Amino acid sequence: MFTIALLGAGNRGRNYASKFARSGKAQITAICDLNRRKIDNVRAGWGVDEKNCFTDDKEFFAAGKLADVLIIATQDRDHYGHAVKAIELGYQLLLEKPVSPSLEECLDIERRAAEKGVNVVVCHVLRYAPFYGKIKEICQSGALGDLVTIRHSENISYWHFAHSYVRGNWGREDTSAPMLLAKCCHDMDLIYWFGGAKASTVSSLGGLKYFTPQNAPEGAAPRCADCKYRDTCVFDARYQYLGRGGKKKKFPWGTYALTPESGKASIEKALSEGPYGRCVFACDNDVCDHQTVQIKLQNGVECVFTVNAFNEQNYRCTHINGTKGELIADDRRSVLTLKIWGQKPRKIKVNFITLLRGHCGGDEGLVAAFIDLMEGGSFPRSHYSTISDTIESHRIVTAAELSRKEGGRLVDAVTETPQA
Repeated sequence: MFTIALLGAGNRGRNYASKFARSGKAQITAICDLNRRKIDNVRAGWGVDEKNCFTDDKEFFAAGKLADVLIIATQDRDHYGHAVKAIELGYQLLLEKPVSPSLEECLDIERRAAEKGVNVVVCHVLRYAPFYGKIKEICQSGALGDLVTIRHSENISYWHFAHSYVRGNWGREDTSAPMLLAKCCHDMDLIYWFGGAKASTVSSLGGLKYFTPQNAPEGAAPRCADCKYRDTCVFDARYQYLGRGGKKKKFPWGTYALTPESGKASIEKALSEGPYGRCVFACDNDVCDHQTVQIKLQNGVECVFTVNAFNEQNYRCTHINGTKGELIADDRRSVLTLKIWGQKPRKIKVNFITLLRGHCGGDEGLVAAFIDLMEGGSFPRSHYSTISDTIESHRIVTAAELSRKEGGRLVDAVTETPQA
């Protein structure tokens, strides 16, 4: 059994730590989070000694190495500083994505980890999902022939986008990251993984179209509770998080981001005082709500990726064309469609239960793979989403953002982005 310390006890950090604890292969021995209530919510259940609970990251690192592994699930722009300190102490790292908005910082983490001889596994959980693993398997098998094009899209529901990228922690680039990195580095990683080569050139267009003051209904109030449209607006905060007039709440996940306190009264208080009660047209957000990226890989495969905030559901679609056939996938369903020229189309089933779990079962898969890594298991090294392999997704985003901010200019991803 190995030991784990958790830095950042929000939704993602608690999710990973809980899965490790339930596995019986790891023990949580230390927790650090700015919010003491978040620590209290999990400390007893995990059996963490009070002396190893911290609300200050400086005190946490000053205490020395408290476990074999550190899960870093803090905010995007904190990852680099936390990872550097953890590597110095000799922790093995499970690092939430994105690694950093700065490609130079990503490369520095890679260098430091190699020098210290520690593993840094990045939480690109979709690689560990059976659904996406099957797509990779088909691409690698040669069944499609030589790959020609990859079309991939991430469709973000309007309510999820409002929660995370308008009202929430990822609404501003200067305090978090570009939306393409914060939300879609998963997708850049999948394109690189499926395509089998690094990017050669990248171009991108996109921007913030809808969630701006100019689109607020006439006379709308800065906060939903005070607004005359609160009984009809689909973005009304109460409707989103508690439900309204007999209608079920729109946001289906937990409200832990609003408040670690449980109960309706706590949520109402958070909506009346905190950022999640703001009108979506009166926030300080500046990240894109739609973007398109064109990528040419070094092996000639041409890829198009689109993301937008204007959907009822959250889902991803993938369409891969090769010289012998095509593969069509939609992760709301448990069936992939494989069409080989001259043959009857095949329906390939993936375990449907995994689609209902976190990231199509990728959360569980990541934890299982990391346990295997710590135990010196049988998975090939290429199975893990290590920092060295992760950097390419961040490089593609760096090139795409450079292009987008220059009106869609074609960017050479090899010569115009930092290299190791």
